[in-house]
Amino acid sequence: MPNNKELHRYLFGFYKKGNMRFISHLDLQRLFKRCIKRAGIVPAYSNGFNPHEKINIVHPLSLGFETEQDYFELDTEQPYEESRLVEGMNLALPEGIRFTFCREIPYSSRNSSSITEMSLYEAFLPSSQNLNTEGFIIQDEVKILKKDKKTKKMVEKDVKDWIGRLELLEETEEGSRLSLLLRSAPNETLNPASLLESLCAFSGSPFDREALRVVRKDLFARKDGQLVSLSCYYTQED
Repeated sequence: MPNNKELHRYLFGFYKKGNMRFISHLDLQRLFKRCIKRAGIVPAYSNGFNPHEKINIVHPLSLGFETEQDYFELDTEQPYEESRLVEGMNLALPEGIRFTFCREIPYSSRNSSSITEMSLYEAFLPSSQNLNTEGFIIQDEVKILKKDKKTKKMVEKDVKDWIGRLELLEETEEGSRLSLLLRSAPNETLNPASLLESLCAFSGSPFDREALRVVRKDLFARKDGQLVSLSCYYTQED
């Protein structure tokens, strides 16, 4: 039977740093579900033969990436105090991951993953120097190797339209630090590691995937023609 109860949706911000960057998406989901249970929060459940908690991690990061501001959504059938949700959930979290805020947002059949368009990253490339970011970005096409979802084979794809910004912030003997604003939308997500590998190849600079450090700074959606942080998107109802 359909669920006709009024649902409440809560948007959380969280960070994930240090060793917690190696937790997988599935393990992160399990961790958040344990937090919900231990905090005494009753989530809403999906319908069907195998109901599950209605939660959503907005555009999960690749394994090994840190984040200063990512987002998690939780649906409930009863209202909760936002401060209680944050405090209760944080009690069950290990070091390196914390919820930073919680805000009730309008409930919709569409979640925040469906409206997110861009991610802002900061990356550090050890040993990579003399990166030609300007020449790289003005190419007619910017190609990376990306796995085809149907064939599962690696194919070249032009992702120039998925790059909002590629800026060299600092270059030292230790390596290069860059800022990247990249596409993060359903079926259109540009992995910063893939783009940086292509940049290093273009610049004739070494690329060490294992040594690469990436931090996601925030996620953005478009509102009134402007990109705004997802944390601010729901401050006024659409």
